[in-house]
Amino acid sequence: MQDDDDATLRGALASFFIAQLPRLRRRLAVRTGSVETAEDLAHDAWLRLHRNAAAALQAPGPYLYRTAENLAIDEARRRSRRLGSAEIEDILSVPAELPEPERAVIARDDLRAVIAAIAELPERRRQVFIAARLRGERYSSIAARHGITTRTVENDVRRALDHCAASLQRPLPKGDPRP
Repeated sequence: MQDDDDATLRGALASFFIAQLPRLRRRLAVRTGSVETAEDLAHDAWLRLHRNAAAALQAPGPYLYRTAENLAIDEARRRSRRLGSAEIEDILSVPAELPEPERAVIARDDLRAVIAAIAELPERRRQVFIAARLRGERYSSIAARHGITTRTVENDVRRALDHCAASLQRPLPKGDPRP
């Protein structure tokens, strides 16, 4: 008996939807600016109406049009996030910033030199430098962990930076050694 009632209710819902379909398509076409998109959204609205038949039967008109409106809003959001053909062309016209082979070799050599320089540092200075410059820890927490002052942390970081710069045979820029 329940199945017969469900079939009757779904049939009534289908009849209601078919009667509303031309108006719904026009409304969605105006909202989206596309007849094809309006067709797709009307179909999606039917699927939601059919899937939620019990709730929709309370007030099928408002339910259908609110569902269709929400679908149109979602579609507009999706469309606004898509790139247009001019934007895609602009992106594709930007040359890739790949390093030349010579620059890549120099960068690898510099990296090896800095790693070796860090390994040469005294143990505490290496730990302080790694904590401050590579992990970005606060000088106060590094000082507390090592039982030293923040001034000593600053000096250790400056000396480690000087040592690394010397390994690259380049001077360091002037300024605060803090990250």
